[in-house]
Amino acid sequence: MRLLLASAALLWLSAAAAETVEVQLQQGAIVGSRSEAKGGRAFYGFLGIPFAQPPVGALRFKDPVAAGAWEGVRNGTVAPPLCPQPDAPSDWMQEDCLYLSVFTPQPNRTDLPVMVWLPQGGFISDATPLFQPEFLLAKDVVLVVLQHRLGVLGFLSTEDAELPGNLGLKDQAMALRWVQDNIRDLGGDPDKVTIFGQNAGGAAVHYHMLSPMSSGLFQRAIMQSGAALCPWALREDHRQVAFGFGRMVGCPGERADAANSTALVDCLRDVPVEQLMAVTPYITPSPYVLTPRVDGEFLPAHPATLVREGRYNRVDVLSGVTRDEGAFNARAFVEDGVMDSMIQNFSLVGPPALGFEAWDDDPEYLARLAFHRYLGPMEFDLTRIDPLVKLLGDSFYSMCHVEAVEHHARDAAFGFRAFAYELQHRGEHAFSDLFRGPSPAWNLAYVGDSDDLQYLFSFDKLNVSLTKEEDLFVSRIMVDLWTNFAATGNPTPDLSLGFKWTPTEASSLSYLGITSAPAMKLYDREQDIEFWRNLPRKMNKLLYPDRFSQNSN
Repeated sequence: MRLLLASAALLWLSAAAAETVEVQLQQGAIVGSRSEAKGGRAFYGFLGIPFAQPPVGALRFKDPVAAGAWEGVRNGTVAPPLCPQPDAPSDWMQEDCLYLSVFTPQPNRTDLPVMVWLPQGGFISDATPLFQPEFLLAKDVVLVVLQHRLGVLGFLSTEDAELPGNLGLKDQAMALRWVQDNIRDLGGDPDKVTIFGQNAGGAAVHYHMLSPMSSGLFQRAIMQSGAALCPWALREDHRQVAFGFGRMVGCPGERADAANSTALVDCLRDVPVEQLMAVTPYITPSPYVLTPRVDGEFLPAHPATLVREGRYNRVDVLSGVTRDEGAFNARAFVEDGVMDSMIQNFSLVGPPALGFEAWDDDPEYLARLAFHRYLGPMEFDLTRIDPLVKLLGDSFYSMCHVEAVEHHARDAAFGFRAFAYELQHRGEHAFSDLFRGPSPAWNLAYVGDSDDLQYLFSFDKLNVSLTKEEDLFVSRIMVDLWTNFAATGNPTPDLSLGFKWTPTEASSLSYLGITSAPAMKLYDREQDIEFWRNLPRKMNKLLYPDRFSQNSN
């Protein structure tokens, strides 16, 4: 990941194209450069536009503050520095990183639909430089790519007023407000904004649906392999993590009073950002505990409660997963020895490895129940890789996607639609190969987590080019579906693609199987859904309180 980001940053920071254009924004004038999308269509990129003041010094660990005006003409041909993250080279990171970039085919006042990409990366990293916009910009859309605070700087919390948390999500909301105020000058319609993202970006999309702070800032939402209901998207031990992290960098230990929170945050403000990043990978049990939380402001209540009660921003939704979401995780389990550790010490390793935490009822029991249902005896070899892929995919991605889609399908009563999909096409490339090298033989048949990205964004400069005709055709279909949805709220507003993607119903889940010949299908995994819904996880108890009451049948 470190090498990939460095290579991409070097490419993105290369000299601007010869042709430039100047645009007047509310903050000042900016110059962008011309590029070409797939098929030769011209578009213009305006890079590194500040939407918030630098979150440094006294503003570290504070809510974002809107950026002011600049003097002169801003150079929008140079990419902004990456936000601090453990995986990136230090030369390309800077704490002053709250910038966004806009790519538009029409750098003037008009009304094209706007698509705002929210970064993936588990809330601790951001691979934004990897995502080149040439596929999407072949269509009549404006693409906005934003950056936000990550990891410790974006999601650490003392669970009180001193550091409520969710700063990264608040950064995103600030960027969305910038879009409302400025995007028309760059060719976009502020009343046609679609937010979309994958993995943590998909969960972030869902969080903005659930947050009153994001009300009115977008009209459509696309969640790819992520939702706020997924077990990895929310934690409840932020204070413990914060003080544990503080001890790692020599800041005060915990006492149960607000004054100690103040002392901790004051101390952390003075720790060099390089030291914060160096320590982050060693957070126990992993740096992926740095996630959103229920803070009472950005997120008023648990996501399951908000979804069940309909307390959210109703918009048209497009949500889906890949056919074998668990393949990426399964490969790490096998190659990094996680399976061996889990078999040897299931009580310690099993629950978090399978998505069960302390706030679930008896997480060890639940983890064992799930393991035995999918894999049988407590043992493992490669003949059982398929059920491992299914277990990990269901626990971390597929079932929370089903819950989100089924609940948001109820919004048809208010005039809003929910479209579900499953990417079933296995292309030449697997995205996991970028991070782990060539796939082993047993991994060649899977459509894993993140494999959808290559059909929406170009990764040519990383030597991950779509060369097979079928892969290029799937990309053409997906780009049409995504941009149609952004423009109209319907991925197939007519029959120009030769098929119709119908919205799902809460009582009968249906989805589009995305291949080179897409087709509608009914979701036929009732037994799996029932298994996961019957587990006394906290999310299930909040989504289905009657199911877990003592009088329930």
